[in-house]
Amino acid sequence: MVDSIGTKRGRGSTGVLVAVLLLVEAAGIFEHTMVLGAFPFFSEHFGVDLAAVSWVLTTFVLVGAASAIVAGRLGDMYGRKRVLIVLLAISLVGSLLTIAFGTFEALLAGRALQGTSAGIIPLLIGITREALPKERVPVTVALLTATATITAGIGILVAGIFVDAGLWLGMFVTAAALCGVCILLTIVVIPRSRSTKSGSRIDWLGAVLFAPAIGAVLLGLTALRGTGFGSPSVWLPIGLGLVVLAAWVAWELRVTDPLVNLRLIATPSMRRMMGVILIAGVAPLSAITILGPVVILSPAEFSVGVGLTATTYGIVSLASSAVTFALTPLAGILARRRGAAASMVVGLSMFLLVYVALALPMGHGSAPVAIAIMMVGTVANAFVISSIYNLIVEVVPAEATSEYTGVGQVARNTSIAVGTAVTATILSLSTEPGTSVPTEASWTWMSIYVIAVTVAALALSVSILVRRRRSGVVPADADSPESVEAPAVG
Repeated sequence: MVDSIGTKRGRGSTGVLVAVLLLVEAAGIFEHTMVLGAFPFFSEHFGVDLAAVSWVLTTFVLVGAASAIVAGRLGDMYGRKRVLIVLLAISLVGSLLTIAFGTFEALLAGRALQGTSAGIIPLLIGITREALPKERVPVTVALLTATATITAGIGILVAGIFVDAGLWLGMFVTAAALCGVCILLTIVVIPRSRSTKSGSRIDWLGAVLFAPAIGAVLLGLTALRGTGFGSPSVWLPIGLGLVVLAAWVAWELRVTDPLVNLRLIATPSMRRMMGVILIAGVAPLSAITILGPVVILSPAEFSVGVGLTATTYGIVSLASSAVTFALTPLAGILARRRGAAASMVVGLSMFLLVYVALALPMGHGSAPVAIAIMMVGTVANAFVISSIYNLIVEVVPAEATSEYTGVGQVARNTSIAVGTAVTATILSLSTEPGTSVPTEASWTWMSIYVIAVTVAALALSVSILVRRRRSGVVPADADSPESVEAPAVG
């Protein structure tokens, strides 16, 4: 095989390259998931409620929403290897910033910088197609997905060990070390890639406006719990965010090469699909990242909580990841035989069972039951995410797959950020005295919200499934009434 700089790569060097790609993906996923088991600890350590702590994840996801698209385009323009090194370096700085100051403000700033690592996976897939033999690409992409699944569990476990040892900064030291090693290996092992779109332009204004607009609205919603909507601390950021968001939409519709091609959702089939993605992100996909740690790690003497350690939660997460890794292929098989909407219906049905069970006293008060629920929730999460991408593949032309996938990824990340903030805010409405643990009343309101949104997503998914079966649509059939024609831009 000949790589991008004209050097022949043997089997041994190809294996080393794949190993480095997997390690880089592991570093990015580790940064994403390592904080999930530390939410209750952060709340107690920094003296803030869960709504504030949720920003540890929200900032990461919001920055990642723009990073994934911008990094992919920069990789096409300037070379994927070069951009990959820059992203790893920014993530490394984020970890070092948190380590250096150790404050809540530094933690949020560091997580925002780490959020750029969401742009790693598009670059890795591009490098895989560019540097490996064609027959090795599908296997390597599958390995990248498997690495993400397993690393998610490992990240929570490693972080849990550090938290229980009183050394929470250790997770950031580990993340920094991983990024440092990956930078060196990327420089040495990954071949230099060529520019493929030297004439392309980056929608920098769209990238800069997007995350602050959503963030301002979420900041106002977070303040709502303590002051009421009449307070300037609520309506000022919400109003400013909506104004900036409106300006962003107007700009994206006007610019020739937008960050997010909003015209892609003009067709009915795409609107329904995007509706499922947005609704699923607002509750089922986002809520599980908050509710799992709260139930497992909150003290057992309260009405909500089973009193396990962060390390135990990490072990449960790793076991759940292993089970998910084994069962996720079933989602692909179901999507192939019955359509992606069928797989989505199964995943959302599992989520509905999870949230109904969590609403019951045993669901948030019995350790064995809570652990079983969390494992089912992890499988449901994998089913829904895999179904999102398969839904896109089924209804768009092959030549527009990347662009539509990018729009779907931004929609999913944004709705997850919104859902995380809303779920945490509801849980913070009423807490046990002197703690951030939600009361039974807060838990009930949260359950009503999550179950209602999950039912809405499930109903929309069922309608898509029924509509496609009635029309006899064949996935990816350009002649079908449900297929999408990419609208012109400009």
